[in-house]
Amino acid sequence: MKITMDNNLGKLMTFELSKDKPTHGWFWYKEGFAPEIVEYAINYGNKIHTHKCDSKLPEIILDPFCGVGTTLLTAKQKNILSIGVDASQLAVFISKTKTDDYAEEDIGAVEIFVTNKLRSLKNTNLQKWQFELFDPRAVFPKRNYNQILAIREAIEQEEPRTRNLLLLALLSVLPQASIMLKDGGVLKIKKDKLAIPAKDVFKRKVKRMVRELRERDYSGYTPEVFIGDARALETPTESIDLIVTSPPYLNNIDYSKVYGIELSLLHMSKAEAEEVRMRAIRSFIGKDMKVNEMPEEVGELGNQIPIVGSYFKDMEQAIMEMFRVLSSGSCAHVIVSNSIIHNTHVIVDEIFAEMAERIGFSDVEIIVGAERVADVRPQKVKTRESIVVMRK
Repeated sequence: MKITMDNNLGKLMTFELSKDKPTHGWFWYKEGFAPEIVEYAINYGNKIHTHKCDSKLPEIILDPFCGVGTTLLTAKQKNILSIGVDASQLAVFISKTKTDDYAEEDIGAVEIFVTNKLRSLKNTNLQKWQFELFDPRAVFPKRNYNQILAIREAIEQEEPRTRNLLLLALLSVLPQASIMLKDGGVLKIKKDKLAIPAKDVFKRKVKRMVRELRERDYSGYTPEVFIGDARALETPTESIDLIVTSPPYLNNIDYSKVYGIELSLLHMSKAEAEEVRMRAIRSFIGKDMKVNEMPEEVGELGNQIPIVGSYFKDMEQAIMEMFRVLSSGSCAHVIVSNSIIHNTHVIVDEIFAEMAERIGFSDVEIIVGAERVADVRPQKVKTRESIVVMRK
């Protein structure tokens, strides 16, 4: 295992640089990373680094935790085949919609919807909106709540590609149209927060998407995107040339709740959230945290803090799957962050690297992109965010 530092990577390990990029910024996803990370992985092995992976362009890229599709969209822009897998229906929907191909008639239908059909919406026979944490009416002004449901109902009448674009636009503006605030892993109701009129913010988002679709200058391969479990991929053995991914961080955040309001509007049901948790890596405290066979690299820490043991047991299985599907000589680039759990500093990147070496990866390197100071009483601890590069 080798540990190096590249300060230029730190700013790329957040979604901040993606929010204004065409298509990438259609849905704000705090846990995402910038497309430059994917480009970095594709070009890995250049003169800056002595660690070498196969220097030719990969033929097929996999992201087993695809989120909102940063890896997949970047691969499409470079005309590289790609596969995305995620436990969340919301993530799969967003990734598919962002990476699909659209004809002028699809774009035109989206424009007609916001210029004509949006004016004649009727708040009648609205479907009930269910969310597991609270009644959605608690976070939306009554007018916004009714408009969102009326828009949602009207969208269902559109052709599939038009429908998907409009629905993504609607899902993406829910935080702006509400008095809800996403604060880390918690949804808070902030009564002094300004809720923008739903129709207005929806129209603005749609106009941006239409403009960016018409300005697209690429038409690469459309990715295959599946709902699935990174611990048990359906991908054939040794079929992948590069993996670029960021699994859930060990931070006790349940993303099915953080993005639950969007997920519930997508399906008009609160039941899907539990399905997501069944497929997800156990990075947050849940019902089943006990692990019988702990990865040896975790040590006693896994028994002392059950969430740590379950997380690394799940990630051990995910790393084994990465090893299985990668072709010989290919690399996996896994973005991780070290964690503070119950005032204990967990060196996630080194445990990942040690597990990868035991599983069979060679030339494992930790590239530290950012260092941060966490206040862990009675002292402050320097923690870090890294890319763990594993070559088969």
